[in-house]
Amino acid sequence: MIFLKPKFASKKMTQHHIPVFIITGFLGSGKTTFINHFIKTNQTLRVLVIENEIGKTNIDGALLIQDQTDIRELTAGCLCCDLNEKLYDLLYELSQKKDAFDVLIIETTGIADPAAVAETFWTGGYMQKHYEIRSVICLADAKNIINSLDQNEEARRQLTFADVVLLNKCDQAERDAINHIKNIISDIQPEIHIFEGSEGVFPIDQLINLDVHLTSKKEKMISDQSPSKTKKHQGIHTFTLTYEDAFDYRKLKHILMLLINVNKQQIYRIKGILNIEGMDEKIILQSVYKSYRMEEGSPWAENEKRESKIVFIGHEVEKESIDRVFKQCLAKASSDS
Repeated sequence: MIFLKPKFASKKMTQHHIPVFIITGFLGSGKTTFINHFIKTNQTLRVLVIENEIGKTNIDGALLIQDQTDIRELTAGCLCCDLNEKLYDLLYELSQKKDAFDVLIIETTGIADPAAVAETFWTGGYMQKHYEIRSVICLADAKNIINSLDQNEEARRQLTFADVVLLNKCDQAERDAINHIKNIISDIQPEIHIFEGSEGVFPIDQLINLDVHLTSKKEKMISDQSPSKTKKHQGIHTFTLTYEDAFDYRKLKHILMLLINVNKQQIYRIKGILNIEGMDEKIILQSVYKSYRMEEGSPWAENEKRESKIVFIGHEVEKESIDRVFKQCLAKASSDS
């Protein structure tokens, strides 16, 4: 499914939105242990958990704290593929009962792509009206994360789509190794939030109040990206493209749709601040799975340099080829042709 936001609209959350935390992480990273810690730390909150497993029996669901938690299970499939429709139906049902709980946690399988789950919330106005994704949290085993990134496409996708990385089992790793891992993660995703912990214990209050999806936070994170050479770690390439000329919106929209669909196996994530011809506001671009959307950011300041900055994260992504394609979408290129 491809969702193209038909027009720019600022996203303003209210108390009526259900806060959503998507918990991901490769097999054995400690997702269920962390969710139990989340629940125990916030005993005044009514937590609803959507738990997913590949098999017909949900083992992890049985390990969650039951007394103060409502657990909904989606089994015999993966949220990132054949259960997406069931997830949508369940979210619709829950939205009719949102006064019955305070927080929604979605725990994906260890091999799921969290971007596909997040895409469910991008499928139109209804989901955006009732739900607010606070953050995508990735649990990472401090001892095994490097091997997982080397060997598993799913682990790479989980890391690149996360807003927060919880480096778990740090008591089992050396300090130098932990610092090395944090440097790699920061190179792949500059400005990402990284927390260290053991046995699933992390500062829950800080995680709940990060507000990583606030427009101002997204703008700052992208603006701080350096237009340096492509960085490569564990099969993940990260680079930034910068353009001083404004984009032609129609051409850019068309190219983005083609780019994401043709290269969906290589491009994990796109984040950008765009200067669109005829627009007085910055436009924030984000891609997720096979979709993208644009939303209005803050107005360009009077003395601010108006330039577009686009960050690409993926596997074997050709920077020069993408640069050539994007240059064709500049308004100046349109007028010269």
